[in-house]
Amino acid sequence: MANSIWQLKKQKIQMKKINYKLLPLLAVMVIGFSNCTKKLTETVYSSDTNSNFYQNADEVMAAFVLPYAYIQTHIYQVHFQVTEFSTDEACVPVLFGYLDQGGQWIRLHQHTWTAADPWLLTEWQDMYQAIGYCNNFIDNIQNVDVSAMNLPVSKAQMIAEIRMVRALHYYWALSDYGNIPIVEHNDVRNPANNTPTEVFSFIESEIKAAIPDLSEKGDNGWYGHFTKTAAYSLLAKLYLNAESITGTAHWQDCIDACDYIINSGKYQLDKNWNDPFLVHNENSDENIYVVPFDANNAQNFNFIEQNIHEYIINYKYCKDQSIDYGWRKISTQESFYQLFQPNDYRINQWIFGPQTYVDGNGKIKPIPDYSGNDMVITPHIADLMNANDDEGVMNTKYEIEYGYGVYGSNGFVNMNNDMVVFRYADILMMKAECLMRLNGNAATQEAVDLVNQVRQRDFSSANWNANKYTTATLTMDELLNERAREFAYEMFRREDMIRFGKFEDAWWEKDVTDAHYNVFPIPYNIIISNPALKQNPGY
Repeated sequence: MANSIWQLKKQKIQMKKINYKLLPLLAVMVIGFSNCTKKLTETVYSSDTNSNFYQNADEVMAAFVLPYAYIQTHIYQVHFQVTEFSTDEACVPVLFGYLDQGGQWIRLHQHTWTAADPWLLTEWQDMYQAIGYCNNFIDNIQNVDVSAMNLPVSKAQMIAEIRMVRALHYYWALSDYGNIPIVEHNDVRNPANNTPTEVFSFIESEIKAAIPDLSEKGDNGWYGHFTKTAAYSLLAKLYLNAESITGTAHWQDCIDACDYIINSGKYQLDKNWNDPFLVHNENSDENIYVVPFDANNAQNFNFIEQNIHEYIINYKYCKDQSIDYGWRKISTQESFYQLFQPNDYRINQWIFGPQTYVDGNGKIKPIPDYSGNDMVITPHIADLMNANDDEGVMNTKYEIEYGYGVYGSNGFVNMNNDMVVFRYADILMMKAECLMRLNGNAATQEAVDLVNQVRQRDFSSANWNANKYTTATLTMDELLNERAREFAYEMFRREDMIRFGKFEDAWWEKDVTDAHYNVFPIPYNIIISNPALKQNPGY
């Protein structure tokens, strides 16, 4: 099996896609996956060691790409949903009396979750399962002699990349749960909590130690892998949120990390705001680190299926209108949608207003809603607990590919777009924010220029002068709003709201909540299975 995967993998090099993206087949074989329930214990411990494994190039490469492949199983199916549904951005209204996931999405929306919520357990399990795969590879490859294996990647680079994958999951876990245990070897049992400051320092040191051995954009097989600039992107994000996580600010450190990427000359903004999210976004000049997906061989990215009404998909994008696969699950809150001006090109990521399609005769016809009326999408959702399918705008940030819709072996309708984790626009915006933080939360001209550099492509030349920022108009509140417009549905909103002190605020169908909700509880099942762990305060 490893040999056949490796052959497929090599074919992908020619397409500029990640040359290891087909390994989810191996990951699914090992772990299994379901979008609703999971799965295993907190950490996966492998019986494979370097004495009975890593005997040839195929075995080494299979183990190397497994942590990357595992990201594909959880980044959208779990991590996206936990981090987005807990903000003022995305929500899951109860549609026609259907209580989605036993009310878990409602509890995320209203900040009434508990340590017993299964999706918080799944998120924890995903983070530590990924960390377990990374630990397994790092430990077992140490004493393996690979000199005669003719590997396409050096041993030092492989170890550095997997340390970065581990650092990414530790960062996500730190952001989610705060007081998490640091586990570097899979033979550790019942690890105790580490403080956020300790975890921060561990992640920082891991990134810095890995950087010298990483490849860079343009090197063979770089796409979809952690490069030096991708590592600096994670480092910048760690520094950006350091104060809200640990209480100690690292604004200048964040600027320095951003400057490394800016000065590298490796990236530039794409011409159009949505170019980083096209079906073939492997051609983006802006994307720094992505998780590659393929509708047939690297599945589990069903953004369109979860976001879009099935009739819109069937009438506008599907070759076979009898296929039933639009969930109409995720809506955008009205207040968030209202942050977008009508002349801002980014407003086109939202489905709103009358919905039509072109029939086989070239005629424009209305798309019906579930009640048989002409579908007219309104941003207003009257009742979170009793919505209808015309309420709440839907997001199409990731381009919809006509005729793509076929159920995959995972039971989802899968996309070919690669999922963006870090992109150049965020590097510019992070630097701008840190410059403002160091200037008493007031805009400097350099900060304004950085934000305008990103924003300018979102307006016509005729409208630009009226819409560009100045040092007077770029306030901290406006910067948060601009981050909302630029990074909608990119898994940054929760961290942004916490960093700007807005996560506790009331919003639609949510009351003011206590600051302890800035981190999730350590799941009840994890606390029960590991008596050394202490629950987060307030839970």
